[in-house]
Amino acid sequence: MNFVRNRAADPTGWVYKNSEYDASSGKYKTLTTPADNYLIKPYPAGAFNDKNYARKAIMFERRLELAMEGQRFFDLARWDNNTGTVMAPVLNAYATAEKTRPTIFAVNTGATFTAKKNEYFPIPQTQIDIENATGIINLKQNVGY
Repeated sequence: MNFVRNRAADPTGWVYKNSEYDASSGKYKTLTTPADNYLIKPYPAGAFNDKNYARKAIMFERRLELAMEGQRFFDLARWDNNTGTVMAPVLNAYATAEKTRPTIFAVNTGATFTAKKNEYFPIPQTQIDIENATGIINLKQNVGY
């Protein structure tokens, strides 16, 4: 974990204001004014001796490292492990916050995430009929639909 943190703390990998980006090297040419106030430090020694702390740190680091890459929903589903204790609170808090923000888009004010139902889409009935046409049950509908 600290290897990733130390790599992120390297100033040569930061984004800089008013600096030309060199695509061939993947770096900015003039490293004078960082574009943000970067404050990246390694975790303290011995922090990962606690299993719960280590798990939370990994979840946090994945959230930072993979932001905007479309992995969040799948991470939440994996961490939730069909218990309804991780995914539903996070997604419902997000939906609640989004309902209060001004937007030009239509917002479903009744949107909520229902644990053990919204993790999966319903299987189309035609597929269930095709798969089970021989009389042997090969495909069952997801719970909740």
